[in-house]
Amino acid sequence: MENKRETIFLVDDNMTNLTLGKTMLKDHYNVFSIPSAAKLFDMLEKIKPNLILLDVEMPEMSGYEAIQKLKADEKTSGIPVVFLTARCDTGSELEGLSLGAIDYITKPFQPDLLLKRIEVHLLVEDQQRRLEIFNTNLRDAFSRYLSPVVVNEIIQDPSKLNLGGEKREMTAIFTDIAGFSPIAEQLEPGSLVHLLNLYLSAMSNIITGNLGTIDKYEGDAIIAFFGAPLIQENHAARACRSALQMRAAEKELNKKIAEEQLSPRPLFTRIGINTGPMVVGNMGSENKMNYTVMGNAVNLAARLEGASKQYKIGGVLISEYTKNAIDTEDEFVCRRLDRIRVVGISSPMRVYEITGFRKEASEAEIKRVAEWDTAIGLFEHRQFEKAREMFSSLAEAGSEDNTARNYIDRCTEFIAVPPGCDWDGVNNLTDK
Repeated sequence: MENKRETIFLVDDNMTNLTLGKTMLKDHYNVFSIPSAAKLFDMLEKIKPNLILLDVEMPEMSGYEAIQKLKADEKTSGIPVVFLTARCDTGSELEGLSLGAIDYITKPFQPDLLLKRIEVHLLVEDQQRRLEIFNTNLRDAFSRYLSPVVVNEIIQDPSKLNLGGEKREMTAIFTDIAGFSPIAEQLEPGSLVHLLNLYLSAMSNIITGNLGTIDKYEGDAIIAFFGAPLIQENHAARACRSALQMRAAEKELNKKIAEEQLSPRPLFTRIGINTGPMVVGNMGSENKMNYTVMGNAVNLAARLEGASKQYKIGGVLISEYTKNAIDTEDEFVCRRLDRIRVVGISSPMRVYEITGFRKEASEAEIKRVAEWDTAIGLFEHRQFEKAREMFSSLAEAGSEDNTARNYIDRCTEFIAVPPGCDWDGVNNLTDK
């Protein structure tokens, strides 16, 4: 037991029992002798004990009536109660335990055995209090970047949590508001903070709502990942779902921003998503740590966010690795773009734009994606005039399709100056 002495209330209407009980317990605990259940509640207004030893048969209010009153009040319901009584029949013992007592000890009793049982009960209660404090601290710490669903699951089964660091297949998502610096320069500090908090709260709630983990905020940018601390088989789909929901939420947010004049212009978020092996865990110094991810697959997600600007897409750019992971879901509509080589990563990869949820797409939109795929094929097979013709048709059908116009310009350049014989269709990006 700890050096601090626990407090015990001994409740019995027999003065001899009170005297004997206090004599036996006083060397180990702070003991208060209370001659009736009614006076027990008067004492509880002043002191909260660690344990109550309660007789059953008492005038005015029995021990059974007293424990029911204790358990009905949230201020006293958590105080452990042990019945200490001469009633030794099984029925009485079952009734006492069913009313919420943690033990039922019959008189006469062995002093050493009673002391040991009290010691064990207090130890158990102390451990439970420590666990509650730990769970509260754990919930407070994780709720900043995890959904309540995930936090509760970790608390119920801590074995699912591995903070020491491990390598696993996951999906990372990077977001950034296009041209936010000029917006920030035009706002007063208070207005800027209000706008950022409004935006980051809305976007973060979507990520955690899909059981993602917020890694960090970098100004207006959000870095998040899916697949840790809890293993998720569909982490890629959760990330893509979040991205589309964020784009939809941003449209609604821009209405509020315009109505309340919170920004000189609407917000537009670029999003990059990649799936692959990543190292996840608590990283940092002994005094300050961050639950984060790292690795080439994480860096690639960041590069894709930047690449989305060069392709002038509607907002969400994913790698072929993420595309392969979500193909089994058949939840999203994706259109194929280039094979690219990003800064800092030598191996080329195919990238795709997520245009929406399949269940919300019209037949015309599905047909348009199929035609787009044909145009990309023509482009990569150096049939630039036919490709330009198809991209022009697609651009006319989609008045806001700046990606199609991007390909029209590239076709025009290649028609004027054809690429060399060693051109493999890979677009080498020079900007991060």
